[in-house]
Formats: sequence, C-alpha cells, structure tokens
Amino acid sequence: MSADQITYLLIHGAGGTKSKWRALAPLLGDRVKAIDLPGHGASNLPVMSSIVSYAEALAEGVQGDKVVIIGHSMGGLVGIELAARCPNIEGLVLAASHYKLPVHPKILEDLQKGTFPESLFYASYSREADKDLLQQEKQEIACNPIQAVHSDFACCSTYDGEKTLASISMPILALYGAEDRLLPRGSEEAIQRVNNGVNPAFVDHAGHYVMLERPEETAKIILEFAKTL
Repeated sequence: MSADQITYLLIHGAGGTKSKWRALAPLLGDRVKAIDLPGHGASNLPVMSSIVSYAEALAEGVQGDKVVIIGHSMGGLVGIELAARCPNIEGLVLAASHYKLPVHPKILEDLQKGTFPESLFYASYSREADKDLLQQEKQEIACNPIQAVHSDFACCSTYDGEKTLASISMPILALYGAEDRLLPRGSEEAIQRVNNGVNPAFVDHAGHYVMLERPEETAKIILEFAKTL
C-alpha cells in the first residue's frame, strides 16, 4: 500500500480535543481527519460513559478504504475497539497508550470535585517540555467541562481491552515518549505478550504528550510504519 493512499483518523485522549493533534497533523499529509470525541471541543453530542460506547459512536463514521487509527492515551483504547469492529482499518497506532489505563482514585476524586490536579498536568510532559507549550496546554484544560474530563478518566479506569487487543491481527505500532510518567510500568513488555504483532517505538525527550513535544520525530515513525502496511 502506498502511504499517500492512507487516511489517518486521529483520536485524542481523556480531557482533550482535536487540538492535541495541532503539531502532528500537518506532518502526516493531506489525508488526515482529527476529530472531537462526543461531548468534547466543538462536538454537540453527549459525553459517552464507556470506551466501547465511544467506539460504537465513531464506527459508522470510519470511512475510506485504507484507514489508520492514531489514538492517544484514551484515544488508543477507543482505537483498539474500533480496530476490532471496522474491516477497513488496516493499521493501529497506540500513541502513549495501552490496553488498560488505570487511574488513581485520588485523581478521580479531585476531578469529581471540579479540580484538574496540577500534579497530573505536569506529570503529563517531560521535565524539559517547552514553557510556551505548557502555557498553551494549561489553557486547553478549559476546552471541556470538568464533568466530561472526570467521565473520561472514569472510562479509562474501568476499561480492560486485553482480550480485544489479543484478537486484532492488523499491524500495530505502540509509540512511547521515553519519559512518559503516566503509563503503567512494564507496558511495552505487557502489550507484546498480549499481541506479538505490536511493534514498539520510542521518542526521546518526550513525555505522555509525545505528539506535542516531539511532533517531527513522532510523524517520522508513523510514516515509516505506514509504508509497511
């Protein structure tokens, strides 16, 4: 398959919007579709209550003959479910994601009370993250109601996609920021045990938001992956 025939569907993570792809999307070519999940950003649909519900809501809109899903964090969980449902998806990129993303109860408690934990914010980026980027990202927090953000993290906390991931036979790229402090320890080894078709790749000097901190390196890895499809 020619890489320029691929349509990339970009799915943001918990508490995010399609703006999270603002640095990466232009580097992937012309066939890119970044979406706001229901209840996020410009979407006027209600927030979903589970990862499976998000996937079901998106499945009918996954159009094109050769689609590659790129899901960040929670978006990767949605991507796993979509990959199991949609026959036109030919590749899956799990960007700073896994088949389950447990959330500490204190984070859920803070979000339920209406506060986005500052410690969670800073842990989402590498220690050398650009200060201007961090300022932009602080403003991004207000793009969604805090209730939607809490719902997202609750969805992550209750989802386990191990069996679904194991059933997927398409090529999968697991793309990690080398300084990611949010993913469970041993994620790389665990995901390869579940599905030996997963190919890991690392981006240096990047945390959980790898596509914002190092968009050029992230795009290069994804485009190389696309050439193998």
